[in-house]
Amino acid sequence: MANKNSLLFGLVVGGVIGSIATLLSTPSSGKELRGQLNLNRKQLEDLLHQLKNESKALKEQVLKTVKDGSVVVKEVSSDFKKTVEQFQQEIEPHKNDLMKEIEEIDLRIKQLEQTLK
Repeated sequence: MANKNSLLFGLVVGGVIGSIATLLSTPSSGKELRGQLNLNRKQLEDLLHQLKNESKALKEQVLKTVKDGSVVVKEVSSDFKKTVEQFQQEIEPHKNDLMKEIEEIDLRIKQLEQTLK
């Protein structure tokens, strides 16, 4: 996005500088000079019109991307929530067994502490 804007800005600035350099370095009559100025003005207007159209297209693309991204984030979030709920349901039967084992380990640690004292 930034590269495209930089390129277009560079083209506009380059066109203006090129036009000025041409006008200053080329000897021409007033009529020719006015003709060149009108031509350069027309080219600049066309370039600015093109820049405006491309900016609108870019804006529309960004809005579409944000909208699509929002949908994807919602889907991923929903899938993640389902996965967590499924995991919780799968471990629920083993939860009591794990708690008993932890209590047994705690009891054995206390017994070892007593024997070491």
